[in-house]
Amino acid sequence: MVTNIEISGFTEEVLEALVKAGIYGSKTEAIRDAIRRLLESYDLKEISLRAYKNGGISFQLAVEISGLSMDELTWYFLSRDTTPLLGSDNASEIVSGEEQLKSRDSITFDLSSLYAVLELNALDLLSQLGKKLSISSKTMERAKALVLRLSKAKGVAYTLSSFDIVNINKSLMEFSRRNGISLQEAHSIYIAKKLNGILVSDDAKTRQVSRSYGVPAVPTLSLLSYARSQGLVNNNYFKELVMKMATIPFMVPKDFIG
Repeated sequence: MVTNIEISGFTEEVLEALVKAGIYGSKTEAIRDAIRRLLESYDLKEISLRAYKNGGISFQLAVEISGLSMDELTWYFLSRDTTPLLGSDNASEIVSGEEQLKSRDSITFDLSSLYAVLELNALDLLSQLGKKLSISSKTMERAKALVLRLSKAKGVAYTLSSFDIVNINKSLMEFSRRNGISLQEAHSIYIAKKLNGILVSDDAKTRQVSRSYGVPAVPTLSLLSYARSQGLVNNNYFKELVMKMATIPFMVPKDFIG
């Protein structure tokens, strides 16, 4: 997205002087540096918290703004008495999502659901579903650091080899800006729609945006419930996964824990 800025008078004269003095190569370079310095003067995690609490952005966009990892920002939000709307505590939504998964052959993941799957150590389970698994190249860019960090923390060499990496040539900047989501979320929704598939996202706002554009979206718990219905997960293991999800911490229905 391109933003045009009108500058005149004294400010423009100063910019010209900075260029003539050899401090900057151009007025554009000087403006970019000024904006960078301005942003550095703010606490970006606090800015992301305020924007999220105002309901204007998804948690995943808040993560990108803050420059923190998903778990770091989650615990920062919790320390500020704000619970991120991640996962789902709505049993009806989870059961409905399970039914939707039965009729779709293609599943697209965004960063939030990929994070959940890695935390649950459930990558092998995904490969047993018999579904086409996809992530966008934008999600893959964001996921690299996540995969390395969790691999080191858990002592497991995670790979995303079971996923098709999909490149999107269409500009979705305006779509992401208008809906208050990150570009990787926008790409994930677009891919799910293009493949006539379903989006798995643990970000409540992302699911809401996806559904508003006619793209079905479900939380990771629906995926686990579907795996159980297919005999890939027994009841005890399902409850264990639900308990692990609650400690991430993601929202889960209370009756799924008991």
